[in-house]
Amino acid sequence: MRPRALSALWAAALLLPAFAASAQVALTNLYSFQAAFPNGGNPLAALAQGGDGFFYGTTSAGGTNNAGTVFKTGTDGALTILYSFTGGNDGTYPNAALVPGGDGSFYGTTAYGGTNGDGTVFKISTNGALTTLYSFTGGTDGRSPNGLTQGSDGIFYGTTGGGG
Repeated sequence: MRPRALSALWAAALLLPAFAASAQVALTNLYSFQAAFPNGGNPLAALAQGGDGFFYGTTSAGGTNNAGTVFKTGTDGALTILYSFTGGNDGTYPNAALVPGGDGSFYGTTAYGGTNGDGTVFKISTNGALTTLYSFTGGTDGRSPNGLTQGSDGIFYGTTGGGG
């Protein structure tokens, strides 16, 4: 690394705590997940805000079947479980952020489960109606998807952790 760049990094490292203190940043814990059922545990991904103002997310574990959940929460910290994965055809271990769709629903992936056990792509409404859109086969389509993004063309794109 060049000396000038290294100096700039050190300066930034020294100044950032001072800026944070002067900005008086406050962190509010809205909800603390427990590893136990039924509210889910081990949330691994960022939250997505819906048009209704609620924040939507997933837990990779817990729920009724210990296969993960989809939840929503407000700024008051009240948590509502919208869906508990069964570990069957609907999938298990949702470990990526939900993506808001133009239709008001959210789209996401499960790393495992589905028809072939290799993960799913799903759609969930804000009232908890889940539809499995695709089950990976572990062949040329891959396995263990790890999230989606929506392109400007409206199509969802993603990658898989294996297969292909």
